[in-house]
Amino acid sequence: MCNSNGDTVRFVSQNDSDTERLVDMPGQERTIPTFAYGYDVPDRRPTIIILHDVYGASQFYRDMGRRLADQGFAALLPDLFCRQGALPVGAIAMEAVFARASRHSFPTALEDIAAMVASLREEGRLVAVMGFCMGGTLAMLAAGRVATFKAGVIYYGFPVNANPTSNRPDNPYDQVQNLQVPLLGFFGAKDSGVGPENVKIYQQAAKKAGKNVNFTIYPNVGHGFLTFDPAAPTAKASQDSWTHTLAFLKKNLALEANS
Repeated sequence: MCNSNGDTVRFVSQNDSDTERLVDMPGQERTIPTFAYGYDVPDRRPTIIILHDVYGASQFYRDMGRRLADQGFAALLPDLFCRQGALPVGAIAMEAVFARASRHSFPTALEDIAAMVASLREEGRLVAVMGFCMGGTLAMLAAGRVATFKAGVIYYGFPVNANPTSNRPDNPYDQVQNLQVPLLGFFGAKDSGVGPENVKIYQQAAKKAGKNVNFTIYPNVGHGFLTFDPAAPTAKASQDSWTHTLAFLKKNLALEANS
């Protein structure tokens, strides 16, 4: 399970940069409604595109955008399901969640991501992509197709697509040779859906191909483990992964040099 409702812990900052705005970003033949944090065209902050999970652009990811803005980044959270629409009011049943996800086209989403990255690069920004579950899979695929962003962070994305469909035709494992940016990834050893064995074979293939891929598999955690609640059972893995994520992003987006 990913983040259906988000953490109970909300980020509080005195920094005005974490104020949420709704902007339209370019996509494939339409604009994409996007939550924006610390994003102001003239300042050219290093920018992170957050790719959400199957539940959509939930409060969990909106809270994350504020946290990233407080660290000095701009953060953008596009609604990747804007073509499929919102879930029915009150619907959190997995049947409704996965029915919408099945109508979502990965090829179109990758074109949306490429258009956003291109627009941000035209503004003079360094850009990274950060994805979770479904979004993590998209980040892996984008890392082999969009040469103009600088780094990717993967949280429990799917390195192997065992059941291709017309909307999800690509297998990230088959595209390891095409990777063009460094990837940092975090997974749970008890995540039977992703499969730790699939994470390992992806990383081994990347190492053999000379690609910069660094994946961590945490013991005793499953899917969707990231939390900002210090009392949560997965708090230790979450804190460790988030610390490494911020360091990785600051290094690859040269945040200090742009401050």
